[in-house]
Amino acid sequence: MSYENLLRPLKVGPVTLKNRMLSAPTSLAELGAGERYSEDNFAYYKAKAAGGCSLVTVGDVIVDNTTGRSHPQQVGLDDPGVVPYLVKMADAIHSGGALASCEIDHGGALCDPVFLDGKNAIGPSGYVDEWGDTVDEMTIEQMNDIADAFGRGAALLKDCGFDMVMIHAGHGWLLHQFISPITNKRTDEFGGSTQNRMRFPLMVVDRVRAAVGKNFPIDIRISGSERVSGGYDIETGIEVAKMLDGKVDLIHVSAGTQQDEYSAVLMHPGIFQSHGENSKYASEIKKHVKTPVCTVGAFSEPDKMEAFLKEGGADCIAMGRALIADPFLPRKIMQNRAFDITPCIRCGECQSTMMKNRCIRCTVNPMIGREQEYFHPIPVNHRRKVLIVGAGPGGMQAALDAHSRGHEVILIEKSGTLGGALSYADGADFKSNMLLYRQSQAEKVLRSGIDVRLNTPADGKLIREINPDALIIATGAYPITLPIPGADKALADGRIIYGADLTDDTPLGENVVIIGGGLIGAESGVHTARMGHSTVIVEMRDEIAPDCGRMHRLNLIHQIDVLDNLTCKTGYACSKITDEGVWAKAADGNEELFKADTIIMAAGYRSDSDTVDALRVLVPEHYVIGDAFRPGKVGNATRAAYDAVVNLGL
Repeated sequence: MSYENLLRPLKVGPVTLKNRMLSAPTSLAELGAGERYSEDNFAYYKAKAAGGCSLVTVGDVIVDNTTGRSHPQQVGLDDPGVVPYLVKMADAIHSGGALASCEIDHGGALCDPVFLDGKNAIGPSGYVDEWGDTVDEMTIEQMNDIADAFGRGAALLKDCGFDMVMIHAGHGWLLHQFISPITNKRTDEFGGSTQNRMRFPLMVVDRVRAAVGKNFPIDIRISGSERVSGGYDIETGIEVAKMLDGKVDLIHVSAGTQQDEYSAVLMHPGIFQSHGENSKYASEIKKHVKTPVCTVGAFSEPDKMEAFLKEGGADCIAMGRALIADPFLPRKIMQNRAFDITPCIRCGECQSTMMKNRCIRCTVNPMIGREQEYFHPIPVNHRRKVLIVGAGPGGMQAALDAHSRGHEVILIEKSGTLGGALSYADGADFKSNMLLYRQSQAEKVLRSGIDVRLNTPADGKLIREINPDALIIATGAYPITLPIPGADKALADGRIIYGADLTDDTPLGENVVIIGGGLIGAESGVHTARMGHSTVIVEMRDEIAPDCGRMHRLNLIHQIDVLDNLTCKTGYACSKITDEGVWAKAADGNEELFKADTIIMAAGYRSDSDTVDALRVLVPEHYVIGDAFRPGKVGNATRAAYDAVVNLGL
């Protein structure tokens, strides 16, 4: 496909973007010592620039540390010590071939007093939040001080070599808090009508313009709709954009607010939302303004991106998670290698690891968190003949990495297809991105010229014939069947299937009971309920999918809540299976029957240790990865695959 619209330059104020693919601002939860940018941080953004984006925006920098900190680690522009690090950051992005921008922000009412030396947070209106912390209503003097801080911060970024600045006026932070009727209850000239609620954001825009001059481009990020009850919708979003038209050089239209958990999910659309979920807001706003409009939110498929620009939906597209999954997505489009792009599966792992562990990981990109290796690869001291057993996510990743590093690779798979456990995605429409990832990895393996042998089980005779220098064992795991009385009979009758085997054409009865409410059980429940089956999930623990990443879990629980034909029974242990269905006991000893024509077993997995033990003795240098080592997430398998390949080259 021709991507002429994605690749066409775009004039933004006095600068020209070389193409219409931008790197959206993403926060860094893992800074260096003293909350300064580290070499890893520089490499993280440089990789996006080297990957072909025209503009790379550094995420979420605070203009006033004393009142605006909203996260555990944030760079503050009022700290003179950050200046050399900002210079190096702009240099890093420029060295990768992109223009550099920076998102400037203030957390407002969402700041935790812990980050403010115990002082109360400030916002447009005073209130006590759900944690019992007091938020003080801002005075006009404070508004002027913070508007000046935005101006000083923008001027500092200009002096440090940045080419543009982004003002964050969306997502529930301070400027958005003034725009939103949810958080702005003022009765003075800064509250009430949309025009009044925009007074402070416009004051900030004016101060920034005065500070940087007319020849320095200003980008502004807004929520086109808050996507929450009581919040503003696109009509107000249009009003907001019209008031910004001509005052800024680019209007970056996102959606949602941190003030509501599910709205925050929709801000970062997951597997249950559509490709380009929030693009409709940018499309509508573009009809009413002359300023170029940027869209963002779940864009990762080049053909759909190209079609959206061709239809005039926006002037450019910003990507966040898509460039975590594959920082080189734009470059691959330029080089007519769209088939080689690793697609984002929208699992939310990047956000979840940032929130939970204050570092970033990606399910499909094992290089995330160690981007320096893009520019300083670990050397291959010995090229080896490598046999990989198992063509699931770990085996395919290992094969691709080993091949790219010059090793002779043989990949064997006992089944007739590539993908392994990834095939469980084939049965649900909301798993389309996982299916796309499986197909993408398989196509890359087949295009590479790797020696792939399907329908080939591993045994001692074959391994001795191949005589590899190193062996990577990626044989996966098998589903656990709980020792429930009656389970054997139900298995023999064909009434029990396993969650990972569920496909769109699996015959299901009217009533479905799922044993196990972990991630696979919960997603299977959503799938069967959406297909029209009355579904009950029975889970021993007190929560559904408690080990699931935060953003995806919020999304998943919402889907469960809105399905009338899906019921979750937590705190219930299955006691027996009969012809009528599944019996389960609650914590109080009460036993209940859940009628079932079909039973889906989703009780977890066990590593195929017998196969692993039989293989590992055959080759002295061997690596056990993915579910063969320990059942876990796909990201564990891809990361272990990369590590194994690096080690076998030493």
